[in-house]
Amino acid sequence: MGSDLRQEMAAMGSDLRQEIHATAEQVRADLRHEIQASAAETRLQMEQFESRILARIDASAAETRRYMGVVAEDLKSDIKAVAEGLGALDEKVERFRGEVRQDFGRVDRRLLHLEVRVIGRSDLT
Repeated sequence: MGSDLRQEMAAMGSDLRQEIHATAEQVRADLRHEIQASAAETRLQMEQFESRILARIDASAAETRRYMGVVAEDLKSDIKAVAEGLGALDEKVERFRGEVRQDFGRVDRRLLHLEVRVIGRSDLT
């Protein structure tokens, strides 16, 4: 009976090892399948995330371009106003130069008249 029990236990041990090995193989296969499915799902989520991010970046770039266009137009009008102001100032300066030239001409003539008078009087004395 002892030897029968040993043989039966050896057979059960062998069966148990085979069952554990088969179960381990099944667990490995299941894990491999789960990992692959998870990787595919993660890849899909990353692609969707990338698409959303790129769409946001494109929208932001378009908004920035519109804003910069408005800023550029505003600057153009400011520059035009400054240029017009400089033109008006240039005209005023030229008018002022003409007036100063005329005034100096009058003063110069008056000085000449005074010199003539002063010189003429000094000749008389």
